[in-house]
Amino acid sequence: MALRYGLAPNYLTDDPNDFMGVVTNNETVTVESIVEQMIGKGSTVTKAEALSVIEEFEYTVVEAVKNGNSVHTKLFKITPSVAGVFTDQSDGFDPSRHAIRLNLNAGSRLTKAISEIELRKVEISSPQPVLQQFVDLKNNVVNESFTPGQIASIRGSLLKFNSEDPKQGIFFIANDGTETRAENVVKNKPSELLFFVPESLTSGSFKIEVRVILHDSKKLRTGQFAYDLTSV
Repeated sequence: MALRYGLAPNYLTDDPNDFMGVVTNNETVTVESIVEQMIGKGSTVTKAEALSVIEEFEYTVVEAVKNGNSVHTKLFKITPSVAGVFTDQSDGFDPSRHAIRLNLNAGSRLTKAISEIELRKVEISSPQPVLQQFVDLKNNVVNESFTPGQIASIRGSLLKFNSEDPKQGIFFIANDGTETRAENVVKNKPSELLFFVPESLTSGSFKIEVRVILHDSKKLRTGQFAYDLTSV
């Protein structure tokens, strides 16, 4: 298998002829499918045993992070950090102004795997929104977080949607699958959306999607931002 990618207009540079690579039509591998592959190779470990070990591993990693520790494995590195501006030496952590963030990076085995990925350039046959950049305009933070009730910007291509259609728009998706649509949109253009983040998104991390029905089409197209963003 190969990492399939196509080219889409890049609106983040000054050159109107620039394009950017967009990963497309690649499969998503779940824990279930990983375990199936493991036991399919003749492993003596049963599916239930493998899932149990993975659950214990994930639980222990979460506990380590909850205790404020960094976690380094050959697959990934997790390092906590504190974001926000402190007014002076005596200032303390204030959830309304500061946030705890988790910085995730590839470990040594994944870093090595990058050089072994086969690439295949393909034509993007089904146009869809491309989300290139998310900016929290209150804190001027890019691709990391958002502030509930404050204005934010998404830049990319094919972003314009029909705001009167509830199926279209900007959607924040929580880890439990709950979806919240941004209702107050200030700017609705193909290359940029300006909008107020819903005030109800007070905690957690979210996936960001833009859903549109393109001109001369009846099918709903979805573009998802590459990074999960945290509520500040």
